[in-house]
Order: sequence, then structure tokens, then C-alpha cells
Amino acid sequence: MPDALSVLSPLDGTAVPLEQTPDPVFSELMLGDGLAVDPSSNILYAPFDAKILNINKAGHAVVLVSRGIEVLVHVGLETVALKGEGFKVFVKSGDEVKAGQKLLEFDLDILRKKAASPLVLVVVTSPQGAPAAGKASGTVQTGRPLFSVPFPEEETKAAELPAGSFLESAPLTVVNLHGLHARPAAVLAKLAAGYPHLIQVAHNGKTADAKSIVALMGLALAFQHQVILRVSGPKEQAAQILAKLEEAFKNGFGENPGGGFTPETADKPEQTDFSHPVPLRGLCACGGLAKGKAFAIQSSTLSFEENARNPQEESELLAQTLRTLADKLETQIAAEKNNESRDILNAHLLLVKDPLLTDSARKTILQGKTAAFAFNAAIRRSVDILKKTNNRFLMERIADLKDIRREVLSLLTGAAHKRPDVPQGSIVVAEDLLPSDVSALPEHTAGVLLAAGSPTAHAGILLRNRGIPTLVRAGNAVLQIPPQTEILLDADAAKAVVAPSEQQLKDFDARVRQSDQAAEAADKTAFEPALTQDGLHILVEGNVSGPAETARAAKSGADGMGLVRTEFLFQGRAFMPTEEEQRSVYQAVLDAAAGRPVTFRTLDAGGDKPLPFVNIAPEENPIVGVRGVRAFAKNQAFFRTQLRALLSVRPLKNVRIMLPMISFADEVDFFKQLISEEAAALGVKDAVQTGIMVEVPSAALTAGQLAKRADFFSLGTNDLTQYALAIDRGHKELSTRADHLHPAVLKLISFTCQGAQQYKKPVAVCGAMAGDMAAVPLLVGLGVTELAVGAGSVARTKNLIRRLNAADCRAGAQHALTLATAQEVRTFVREKFGV
Repeated sequence: MPDALSVLSPLDGTAVPLEQTPDPVFSELMLGDGLAVDPSSNILYAPFDAKILNINKAGHAVVLVSRGIEVLVHVGLETVALKGEGFKVFVKSGDEVKAGQKLLEFDLDILRKKAASPLVLVVVTSPQGAPAAGKASGTVQTGRPLFSVPFPEEETKAAELPAGSFLESAPLTVVNLHGLHARPAAVLAKLAAGYPHLIQVAHNGKTADAKSIVALMGLALAFQHQVILRVSGPKEQAAQILAKLEEAFKNGFGENPGGGFTPETADKPEQTDFSHPVPLRGLCACGGLAKGKAFAIQSSTLSFEENARNPQEESELLAQTLRTLADKLETQIAAEKNNESRDILNAHLLLVKDPLLTDSARKTILQGKTAAFAFNAAIRRSVDILKKTNNRFLMERIADLKDIRREVLSLLTGAAHKRPDVPQGSIVVAEDLLPSDVSALPEHTAGVLLAAGSPTAHAGILLRNRGIPTLVRAGNAVLQIPPQTEILLDADAAKAVVAPSEQQLKDFDARVRQSDQAAEAADKTAFEPALTQDGLHILVEGNVSGPAETARAAKSGADGMGLVRTEFLFQGRAFMPTEEEQRSVYQAVLDAAAGRPVTFRTLDAGGDKPLPFVNIAPEENPIVGVRGVRAFAKNQAFFRTQLRALLSVRPLKNVRIMLPMISFADEVDFFKQLISEEAAALGVKDAVQTGIMVEVPSAALTAGQLAKRADFFSLGTNDLTQYALAIDRGHKELSTRADHLHPAVLKLISFTCQGAQQYKKPVAVCGAMAGDMAAVPLLVGLGVTELAVGAGSVARTKNLIRRLNAADCRAGAQHALTLATAQEVRTFVREKFGV
């Protein structure tokens, strides 16, 4: 038997030393020794008898193994960016191939035009450090020797995690645009190889040795995939290694956004200079002004054993722990007075009792694992399931799973979660917060500034309930803010200033004083009508979910309820509420409004608001799929039930029914007829006003035709903005640019108001734009007649309207339509109207 593997040339061409390749990962032999071929043919053949270990999904790289020797054949440089263009693969992972068997074809012209280099690289990736001897030079031919590799004394075996403790990272996101392909995998493997500890990368139920390039590539990690790093050994040493690897991971292992490798930055992420004022923009989760010193909260890691001695004891321990947590949550639910907070606790209780989650953990325990390890693995699997939905609403629920994981692991390991000792008046900075983190914040917390997060996640909802000014999605610069750095947080304007100048501090303090004085004055006249100085009456109404919020809005001076989001009755439930249950709650809302008109929006399910009992099939792009009234066809009984419940409340004269996601005129005709049918069946003779949400450009552009049919319009500016600007309002990178004061959005509002005015139909705004003080003068000027805002904004909005002159607003709105950007519009409004 030969003592070395002869690696044959996989194609015709000219031999090029690896050291001369224009990529440091290959030229510095990070992947291993070998040879490159400048190709003159376009078919790649197997270089020896082997098993296919891995083929990249882009078709440009294949890993083969024979008797413990692994060889990577990589076609071109930067070819991962081609995403398979010009490649045709004839084998798959797991296949046994013979030397000279066709593996793949590639288009050499495409490679030369679009790739960084057409070189085909043949590299020995395992055993680590194995030499490539007898390298060919000059012209090489398919099937002729390229180099040889000595066989190892015994085949390399994958390392197994020994029994004992290990430390696990928080979830890390792959930031490399083309995933963890050969280049970043090589950098990670080299970093991991520098430590004697066992290091693993886990994703989607699979685990890879971080020191093996092939194993890492086998995970097929793509952009935005999440992984967990695991390091065995003493806790202190493991934590230091984790910190180093996490830093490299977050930096993309030196790949810049364009995909180029810059080794000099591999360990040095771009730093923000806080020696001067640094402005940040994000999304508002809770409005308000706040000033304070930065106080960072970081994710904690929990250490636990993997292997168990007695699976039966571990199973009983898990069951008892889940019962203990369930009892704790039930006690908290009984004591919680806030409806939204109670709903979040109920959602956590359902997760603790989720049979699929507990069954998944028990199966892992039966494999000899501890309760902590098993429950942690079950949570990871559940998180992966939610991520695969690509549904933003569902993905926001991942934080709840992580919260439950921390609670359960804390109980199992006895390591109680430490409440953050936030100094009085601090601005909390973090990557994100879990719901339990928010609950643990002291009352004196001034504000919150997050690098990630979402306004609609449960943490965002809890922060709003607590009235803590909060800015989310402000970017990674947040994570670099030095402790005790001064921060000015203007959540209303979705911006912050870190390390402000003395003048900025003085100006901000003056704004806070002015805001406090204005709020005090507004409260005194909250129940008076909002009349402009030239006598135009604008209704200021509540934007609410449920009876409790309705009552608060009524007590705050709201002229009515411009939007009741009926989703509050359906979220967090596995089964649809009955007609009588719905009627009872809708009646409670009407009663809480104390004689004021109430606009109920029919259920707006689908898109980012899925419900288990509404039949909507999974979609690649649910935001522009089956949403709102579009769901009627497969959910007729559901919609008819809701309409009957709404038509049964009294007095019906105070009820307006609003239809979401109307795009076509025939939809209005259809649903008006449907409402008439249900009213006749109930013996209801009173007419009920039926209006539509204007959320899509087609509705705004055909407002005249729709106004013939609808009794009123209500502009859903959140969706209208995302559709007009083609930016998903939940997009991690682009959402901060989705500003509703963009001139394109203003023009759509103008079209809507013009169409409504032809038939003297009222136009409301019920999206976030209604509560944006900078938008109010323009909305008045464009012809909006009603504004639906949160209870806390009613008095302030009315007070602003009283300062305005409608004629000036109309002139200002017309000028704003001629501007180019949202920032220009905001600057103009500030200069002309002082807001």
C-alpha cells in the first residue's frame, strides 16, 4: 500500500504556487499547503479516489477525503459572490467518486470577467500542516500528478466534547455577506487552533469542530444565520477565549461589506471616535426626552454540565423546574394590572407549558444529557424554527424564548440572574434587552439606547408601558460607547447625541424645560376642541387596544377613538374567541369611550401579524401577500363572526367599521355588501359607517374612486411609508430611512385628501405619523381632518394645533411637496413652525 496520496490535476492549465495567489488566506497557507492552477479548460475532475465531504451551494468548491486526507478544490477567488452563476455540479455530498470522474463544469469567460481571479486552488486542509510534496510546475494536464501528501499514521477523527463543564456564547450572527465560506472559515479555524481547548460552533442542531475548516464549511452558514460558540475547560479561560472569538465573529473575520479580506482589521472592528459629539439615528420605541450617563448591560453566559449520570433524575428535575417557573408566572399574571404586560407574561407561561419544547428537551435527556443542556438545546431548535419563517413578527418572539431559557437555566444551575445596578438617571445601552431585563430596570432609569431591538418586540412594548424614552436599532456604535459618557436622547425624533458639546447640552436642557411647561399647559385644556387660529377644527382621537386604553384616552381628552386595533383580542390565543366573547369586549370598549365615536378596525392578520386560527399559508414575502381583507376568501366564517359581533354593540350610531389593506375599489363594494347582509340577518336597521385604511399607494392614487364608496378614510402611514419607499419597516439596516416625512409619502397623503374632498369625506391619520409633532402642521395643511394618537399625546397634539394657522399650514405643505428629502422637510418644518 502506498505511503502517500497522489493528487492529480483536476483540469488543464498552468501550475501557480499558492504563495503567489492574490488572497492571503491561500497565499499564507491558512487553509493548508497545495497548489493553484491557472485553468485552460472548464471541466473539473476528481483528483483521486475519494468521498465527497462537502460541496458549496454556490457550486464553486468541493472537499474530498481519502484515508484521513482532506483536499479542498476551490474554483476561482470571490466566486462565492456569483451564487452559482456559470457552474453546473454533477455530484453531491456523500458520493464516492473515482479519480478522473467529472465533478463540475464552469464558464471560464464568466470567471475571468466577474471573479477576482480564475485560479483553481487545490489545498490540503487536513491533517493540519500536512505538506504537499513534489509539486508540479509549468503546464499541467488533467489526470497527471499535481503533488502528493503522506498518509497520516491513523485517520484523523473528529474530536468529541469530553464530559465536564463548558461555556456557551450568546447567539452570534454571521455578518459575512456570503456566509462562512472558505476564507472566513479558515480565519476562524486558525484562531481556534491557537488554543488547546475544544471549541465548537453549533447551528440548527449541528455542531462543528471550530478547528476544522471543512467541518465549518459543512455547516453551510449563510449571511444572518445565528450560531453558538462553545468552549470547554476552566470557566475563566473559556470566557477569555469566547470573548476573543466573539469579537472576530462580529467583525466578519476581516471581510469588509464588499467581501474583500483585510487581515490588518481582523481583530480590530471599526471604532467610533467619541472625543467629539456623535449623532445616532434609530427607531422610536417610546417617545420622550432623556439625558444621562451611559450604563452598559451585556448578555450573561451560564456554565452547565453536558453529560448526566442519571437521565431519570434529570427528567424529574426539569419537570419540577418548569412547574416552579409556571407557578411564579401565574402569580405575576394575577398581580399585573397592565393588559399588555399581562399578555406578555401569559405568552411566557404558554412557552413554559409548550409540549413540543418540553418533549424536545426530554428526548435529549434520554441521550444522556443534563436537564440544562437539553432545555438549552430545545430552545435553540425552537429559535431556528422561528428564524426560518422569515416572518418579522414571529422572529421578534425569539426574545421570549431566550428569556425563558435564562429563567430555566438559572433555576437549574442555581445561578440567579443578577438585576442590573443601574445608577440613578442613567441611559441604559445594550445590544438588545429581553422582557425580563426591562422588568428589572429601576424606576429611576432615564432612558434606553439599543444597537438592535424592535419597537414591536415585547421588550419595546414593556418599555412603552413604563414610559422610558427608548431608541432602538441605533447601530453597533452603541456597543462602543464608553461608560459614563453623556447621552442626549430625543426618542420623539428617533435620534441621540453621544458625548454632546456644551452648547448641545444647554440647548437640550432648554428643550426639556420648554417641553415640561408645554405639557403642563396642554393638560389644562385637554378637553377643549383643537381649533387652529383661523378656526379649523381638527379632531384628536385615541389610538388604542382594548377597554383600558380606551378609558385612558377618554380621560386624556380624546374626541373619540380613531383606531381600535381589534388584534388585542386575538393575540396570544390558540383558538378564536367566540362571537359573544368578541361582542362583550367591543361593548366594553364602546362603554369606556363614554359616548364618543369609536372606529373599530377589523382584524388585520397576516404579514407581520400571524394568528394560529387564521388560515394564511406561509409566504416568501408576507408583507405584500395575504393580509387584512385579503384573508377573507379562506376565512369567511371568522370575518363574518367579527362583523356580527361589531354590529351587535349599542349604540351602533357611535360605531365605525374600518377595513384594512384595501387596494381595489371592488373590495370596498364587496365588504359593504357583506356588512349589509350580516346586519339584515341580525335585524339591524341602523346604518353603520364603513371606511377604509389607506395603506398602499394604489389606494392613495385612486382615492377619488374609493371616496365614492367609503364613508371615511384613515391613513395607515406606517404601511404607506414602507410600501412607498420599498423599505420593510422592520428591516434591520434600512428601517431607519423609512421616514414618513419623505416627500413621496406626503404626495400620497395629498392625493388621498384631494380624493376625499371631492365627496366631502373625512380623512384621519392613525399611524405613527399622527403622533409626530413635526408632521402635524403638514397633515393639517394637506387636508387631514382627524388625528389618532396615543393617550399620552392627546393634550400635546391639541395644544400644537391651537398654535397653528390652517392657511400657513396649507402653504407650508405645498412647499414641503417640492423638497427632495425627509431631512429637508424636517428642517423646513422646524424653521417655519417651530416643531
